[in-house]
Amino acid sequence: MALQKWPNRGASNATPAGFMSTRRTQRRSFFIPSPSQIAEPSFVAVDFETANRMGGVSACQVAMVKVCDGQIVDRLNTLIRPPKGWDSFEFTYLHGISAADVADAPSWTNIADTVSHFVDGVTVYAHNAAFDSRVWRQLDEHFGTTTLPAPFFCSYRTAQRLIPGLPNYKLPTVLHACAPNYQLNHHRADSDAEACALIVCELQRRAQAS
Repeated sequence: MALQKWPNRGASNATPAGFMSTRRTQRRSFFIPSPSQIAEPSFVAVDFETANRMGGVSACQVAMVKVCDGQIVDRLNTLIRPPKGWDSFEFTYLHGISAADVADAPSWTNIADTVSHFVDGVTVYAHNAAFDSRVWRQLDEHFGTTTLPAPFFCSYRTAQRLIPGLPNYKLPTVLHACAPNYQLNHHRADSDAEACALIVCELQRRAQAS
């Protein structure tokens, strides 16, 4: 099946509730690459957007950007139609995506193979990977797919290690430190995924120089 491309729209990836403090500590370490891992020339940056706070099954958009040797070489961006029961659009005020927008969009099962093929075994990053990996895992669990990649690293946590002293490590702040000329369209998955990719490229340069 050919994956249909959709207009550049996005949603919120606010940190999901329910993580215990000990789990936060474990996740911080788990999502940070080793020096050899961050030096890998190819990676994919991903951003999931959700319709509501019910969890990953409500994902309504995914965008990915593939990088090789510091250059963007491919992109994937599609709306997703959440299943019934997870399809209330609580976050429309943030991203503008509504139920009408996804009425003819593919379901996760329709795009799972395309997503796996796009990743193709390379390292994956997200800005706040605890959120995006959780969305991905819940999609797999609900739909019976096996697409969650590993390793899965966090540009937020990695930036805390490699760029100390920023006022915060939200996506716009870290992006300004790493790629100040990029015009971020925040809360749109395609723009957020590209911003994450640019951040990781700069983190790779800083890691190599250190």
